[in-house]
Amino acid sequence: MIYRISIAILLLLTMSSTAMAQSGGQFCVRSFEDRNANGTIDAGEPLLTGGVSADLLNAENVVVASALLSESPTAAQGVICFQFLSPGQYTMIVTSADYAPTTPNTVTAAISEGTLPTVVEYGGQRMTVETAADSTTSTDPVAGLSQIANLDRSALPRIVLSVLGSLVAVAGMIVLGSIIYLLFLRRPSQPQPVPAYYPPPTPTPGSMEPVDLDDLPEDDDEQS
Repeated sequence: MIYRISIAILLLLTMSSTAMAQSGGQFCVRSFEDRNANGTIDAGEPLLTGGVSADLLNAENVVVASALLSESPTAAQGVICFQFLSPGQYTMIVTSADYAPTTPNTVTAAISEGTLPTVVEYGGQRMTVETAADSTTSTDPVAGLSQIANLDRSALPRIVLSVLGSLVAVAGMIVLGSIIYLLFLRRPSQPQPVPAYYPPPTPTPGSMEPVDLDDLPEDDDEQS
C-alpha cells in the first residue's frame, strides 16, 4: 500500500509541475506488469517502459494523438501523457502486442484546464508464445496417439496422390532411361571374323613344277 501511495505521489508531483508551466489539460496512462493479474499494481510488479501504445480520441471519436511508451519522456515511470488538451471529453485506447490487458484498455474521462492530470492505469500480463515444437512434441504416448487421431482426414487423399505421382514419375524415368540405352548407348555385338581361304595355285602349261629330290631315281654306280 505504501509503495503504491509513494508512486502515485511522485507521479502527481511530476505531472502537476508540468501542468503549472503550460496551459490545457493532461490525460495520462501509467502501465505496469500485472504478474498476478489482479488488475492493480502490487509491490514487486514493475512498471512497463515499452511495448505499449496509446491512442487519444476526442468526443467525436476522432483520433487526435497517438504515442508509444518507449518514446515517451516519462517512459521510466511507465507513463504516456497527452498534454495541452482543450477542455472536453476524451477517450484513451491502450494496446500492446506483448502484454494481455488485465485492466480496461479503453477509458473515457472529462479533461479540464488548470487541474491535476487525469491518470489511469493499464495493467498487462506478459503473453507467452507457444512454439511449433512445443505444440507438437510430447513425451506422453497417449497424447501422441491423440494428436495422430486428430489429424485432418482430408489430408489422406492428398498424401496417397502424392505417393502415386512419385511412383509414376520414377517408373517413367526408368522406362525412358532404358529406351535411351537400347537406342543410343548399347553397342551391337561384332560378328566373329571368318578366316580367309586361299586355294592352291593351278599350274599353267610350260611351267615347271617343283621336284622333290627324294623322288629322283638313284644312280646305278651308287647302287653297285
